[in-house]
Amino acid sequence: MNKLSFKILPSEETNDHEARILIDGQDYLGKDYLGVDPVSFFAQTLEKNGEILVGRCTCGVEGCCDLSLTVSDINNTILWTNNDGLNLSFDKSEYVASIHQARNDHSWEDLKRKVERLVTNILRDSQTKDNYKFDWASARIKDNQITLSYIKNDDQKLFYISWDGITEDNVVIKAQKFHEERLSSG
Repeated sequence: MNKLSFKILPSEETNDHEARILIDGQDYLGKDYLGVDPVSFFAQTLEKNGEILVGRCTCGVEGCCDLSLTVSDINNTILWTNNDGLNLSFDKSEYVASIHQARNDHSWEDLKRKVERLVTNILRDSQTKDNYKFDWASARIKDNQITLSYIKNDDQKLFYISWDGITEDNVVIKAQKFHEERLSSG
């Protein structure tokens, strides 16, 4: 059986981070691919049958030369396969534990990434009064500002929350206030 682990690294080229997949201690993606941003990577259903995105083009754009694979759950074994002959197998309990540990480890976050996670937790299921649904929050676009994206039918609305850029409490209070004042209650 193979062993799965992760290393989260900053990706200066793309102004985000990347989840580097380690198989038996070796970097699976090599130099050909960037890892997927951890927020996107761990939002996938990694423990069930289906296709997952594990790498992105070195340009950083998902959808451009992606590396995907198929996950199969068979008799307490997780298999990773692809059309190029990949055939990795993991003990299901070890695999799930590795995913759970990495998904819940936020030690890689700098202040901006932590603030994005906290704001996302507050606004995750919110929508505007005209039915735009929360999509993402970014503190990396402009200093001392959180950009909020809301989507409806491929149309995007952006909102902005200012913050002191120093403390997470400041932005949490502002996100809660934004939620109370600007969003519908449903």
